[in-house]
Amino acid sequence: MLSSVFAKTLYDRLRSFRWWCLGTLAFIALYGSVFPSLHGKQSLNKLIEGYPQALKGFVGFGGNLDIASGAGYLGTEVFSFWGPIVLVAVAIAAGSAAIAGEEERGTLDLLLSLPVSRTRCLLEKLAALVCEVVALAFVMWILLVIVSSAAGMGVSAVNLAAAMLGLVLFALDFGMLAFAIGAATGRKALAIGLSATAAVIADVLNALAPLASWLDSARLVSPFYFYSHGDPLRHGIAGTDTLILLAIAVVLGALAPHLFRRRDLSTP
Repeated sequence: MLSSVFAKTLYDRLRSFRWWCLGTLAFIALYGSVFPSLHGKQSLNKLIEGYPQALKGFVGFGGNLDIASGAGYLGTEVFSFWGPIVLVAVAIAAGSAAIAGEEERGTLDLLLSLPVSRTRCLLEKLAALVCEVVALAFVMWILLVIVSSAAGMGVSAVNLAAAMLGLVLFALDFGMLAFAIGAATGRKALAIGLSATAAVIADVLNALAPLASWLDSARLVSPFYFYSHGDPLRHGIAGTDTLILLAIAVVLGALAPHLFRRRDLSTP
């Protein structure tokens, strides 16, 4: 019998976490093996310059599409595309399963019958969510540091950590949203659907903003803008952007216990 809600939640997520780690290892090894064949080939950058602006908005990281350099390659392939998909998916899955998943499985009543308040239960669930996302990000960071060094990408471990910090907070924004929706409604599918939709809208809004002047201000509501535009792979942590992403996650995380306490769990 595990001693806390936090430990039990992490134990329940351990199997899927192992598979995410294996997939991460495979993808990062693949990206590392491809880079030497692209390194220094400026013809690739000229080719990308001809892409439609909308497409460049989706694959650019920090406004730079220098795919022939280590920072540009990782920004385009990992931090603009694959990395956000993985960490956001993990965060949303964990957030939606934390309360709504327990409720749909019929185990929430048993959990709340323990001498633990609703607030403490949610806080331990939140801690487990953060722990899972941070742990996977740490695995990604270690692998990227190794691959960057082995493939001669020239991206420092510090700058990789800065980019990974932004990615963690970006993913937690949507994980916390899924958590809050699940706590408010008890419906896992709804929490996943709304949070995933919000993540897609954030990406699309940020990518399409350069195409219309009226969207340029609207992109400031997109967490993806604050995650990517400072180009941490080249410049390190962007303090203001990081604080904004953190604030979004904290507000959504703080909202969840309030919404959960207001629910009458005795009714279907």
